[in-house]
Amino acid sequence: MTFDAAAILRFVALFARNWVLLLSPLILLASACGGGGSNIILDPIPPVPPAAPGTPTYSNACAAYTVASTTRQGERDGQNCFYSSNFVSEDTPLTVDLTIPTIEGVHLFEATLQVGIDTASGVPADGPTLTIEAGNTLAWLNKDDYLLVTRGSKLQAVGTATAPITFTGYEDAITGTAAYDDVQLWGGIVLNGKGITNKCSDAQRANDTCHVESEGKPSHYGGNDNTDSSGSLRYVVIKHSGAEAAAGDELNGLTLNSVGSGTNIEFVQVYSAFDDGVEFFGGAASISNLVALYVNDDSIDYADGWVGFVTNALIIHHRDNGNRCIEADNQGNVFDAVPNTNGTINNMTCITSGSLGAEGGGLGTHGDSEGILLRRGAMSTINNSIVADLYANDPGGVNGNECLELDESETRAHAANGATSVNSSVIACDDVGKDALADGEGIDDWFARGAKNVAIHGSSESTSIDSNIQLLNGFYTAPAFVDAAGESFTIEPVNGATHIGALTRDNDWTAGWTICLRARATESCGPWFL
Repeated sequence: MTFDAAAILRFVALFARNWVLLLSPLILLASACGGGGSNIILDPIPPVPPAAPGTPTYSNACAAYTVASTTRQGERDGQNCFYSSNFVSEDTPLTVDLTIPTIEGVHLFEATLQVGIDTASGVPADGPTLTIEAGNTLAWLNKDDYLLVTRGSKLQAVGTATAPITFTGYEDAITGTAAYDDVQLWGGIVLNGKGITNKCSDAQRANDTCHVESEGKPSHYGGNDNTDSSGSLRYVVIKHSGAEAAAGDELNGLTLNSVGSGTNIEFVQVYSAFDDGVEFFGGAASISNLVALYVNDDSIDYADGWVGFVTNALIIHHRDNGNRCIEADNQGNVFDAVPNTNGTINNMTCITSGSLGAEGGGLGTHGDSEGILLRRGAMSTINNSIVADLYANDPGGVNGNECLELDESETRAHAANGATSVNSSVIACDDVGKDALADGEGIDDWFARGAKNVAIHGSSESTSIDSNIQLLNGFYTAPAFVDAAGESFTIEPVNGATHIGALTRDNDWTAGWTICLRARATESCGPWFL
């Protein structure tokens, strides 16, 4: 095809965004004819498609911020970014908004990443927001450092199912020397909120003088606003946490200190933690779609007036080390403190191992592997849940691996008067319950007469993994239930749920973003019972 020069310019201008004009001595032929035209080839190249949803776009720059005309920025080290204590620490807290861009490597911190200024007097001011882009990995060089978000500040850590955000330690992220069940490689995540805790009086809350000191290095939480927001955590994996941040004071994977209901927390995994997986100290924060795998202490712990919800929780103990799926307290020293702890657990699957603590001759660092412990005056509502001992370690009749325990008279009184209830749930353990109500009724009998509950007692040390107890398909809720006698039974979920337990094979919300949940043939860290 022959064009004159003007036609070529018009043509190129029209299609400049989508076509590339290739001129080569081999394909550009000058014509000897009088028109001065040329023969050319136009090679179409389609535009680069945008990144698929959830696919991270990598940055070449480390995070940076400017305060008082001084700019601080992380240092590039190959694919990683290194942030010294001069960038951020307890002594140099972040006071302006900061975004951590997605990089192919790791964001490594030398000190505690403190967002906002901690205050122990007056009304905490609104602080900065730390935004962590999807697909990032953040790690800490020193074991006693962690991520702290102060009252009034916010954490926006929003990953996706294909690009979760990971928080971990140096040995895991940088050297690759961490074993699958290593713990205490760093501290954990601590959010301090302005919500209500029963460690403060009504007068303190009304006068803005509620300042409770947190676990770990001293910081403060508490207030009078249970709707407060500390930001969002979505598709987040917290690995190898639980180091001592202060002498004798280990941190949890995720600590929520009086965090309010305005905080959005969903799709969170806590993996290989020395202390608790998630612990609520007051407030009204809720979590949906939680995975707690290989937590050495309590997977879910709540106290001090917490009134939130946990919905869809998959908890699997390590075969040798793990304490309780749930531990609930009102207040450690004042069992009738108000407002009373009154948490709600919907659709939990709790898989205990039968392991024992050191006192029983086992390897458990925090005690025996157990199901649910309500104590010190706590109230709770537990719906549509499964607690099952799936490992043959359970020494039948020892009563050390009970799956439901109500400790102290104040706690049992709540069960007797209906303030605490378990509904549409199954407990399948050698030791179903421990203790008794004031009238002498055993806890296992109290559970069995609850709304639509089923208790399956083991009759030998190996019954807990007998093929006749078909409650789970791997860690999925089985489509049909069979008890220890081989009899089928059904349970109708409450509150409009479609199933009991955390998840089914047809609705697997753990797929794609969690670690170490699949068959051991593909991941050596996977649950032992698969």
